[in-house]
Amino acid sequence: MLKGLIPALFLSLSLATSQNLIVLNKSENTAMFFNLKNDRLISQLQTGEAPHEVAISPNKKYAIVTNYGTREKPGNSLSIYNLEKLTLEKVINLGELRRPHGVEWLDNEKVVVTVEANKSIAIVDVKNEKIVKEIKTEQEVSHMLVISPDKSKCFVANIGSGSVSVIDLNKGELIKTILTGKGSEGIDITPDGKEVWVTNRAEDSVAVIDVKTLDVKKKFKVDGFPIRVKFSKDGKFAVISCARSGEIAIVDAISKNVLRRVKTAEKSDVEKAGRLFGSVFGDSPVPIGIAIDKQNFIYVANSNADIISVIKLGTGEMVRTIKTGKEPDGIAVW
Repeated sequence: MLKGLIPALFLSLSLATSQNLIVLNKSENTAMFFNLKNDRLISQLQTGEAPHEVAISPNKKYAIVTNYGTREKPGNSLSIYNLEKLTLEKVINLGELRRPHGVEWLDNEKVVVTVEANKSIAIVDVKNEKIVKEIKTEQEVSHMLVISPDKSKCFVANIGSGSVSVIDLNKGELIKTILTGKGSEGIDITPDGKEVWVTNRAEDSVAVIDVKTLDVKKKFKVDGFPIRVKFSKDGKFAVISCARSGEIAIVDAISKNVLRRVKTAEKSDVEKAGRLFGSVFGDSPVPIGIAIDKQNFIYVANSNADIISVIKLGTGEMVRTIKTGKEPDGIAVW
């Protein structure tokens, strides 16, 4: 019995004392778990069909994955993984709520998730496996979301409507729809909760929303199909992935100036059939998902190159790459 406990105990201690990475492979229906001390693959587990986004619980015990589904068959489930045991804990069926995508934890027991097909978000009690509330955005392709630091508001980027829905989570109601730009998709909030940034992929711009007034206070250009945005932990920088140009843009969060652009990979030569963007962007590696760790290393999922790029935030230096499965996208560090 002791022999069986030792590997499990070692794994648990290793995960607790080192930094780790989870990567979702959309075309393989898998989640890969890496120990970033040596980039070792420590586990690979099945997801539902076409997993798109992942979020880590505040206590770092669980990861939640949205199973988006395919064009032909919309998904309607969430997969929950135990990060201490590296096991699939449970799968939550969302019933008639379909195409779950963006997701964030409200606390250690509840999450908020977009459900595109229903033009809604849903608050889900993960512990008790039930839908607490559905709140309509009534916008087209409600895709990504972010929650304010005080957990009072949810901001939802709507690709088809070129807007952001602002939802009062305490009252459970939509309070404003803000027109932000064509193809509003990537979204993040500054650590101080004062600004929400939205990437408008169809017009190569970023809209900056003042959280106090709920108005767009600034727009600036970022070329190359900006598709995701993520702030550094200290709020000094924003990192934007540009799918068409195959770069990330590192932006000064105060001045809103682009400091540098960094290629995330060499030209892509992988088989593009069956991938979301296929050959739309030629030989671009198609960087999408972004994570930034406490040491200010940037992790970028290249969906058409099947690698994670690891880049120093301060210098833009490419440190290394990590091999993934087919079409990596959703990514998180813990």
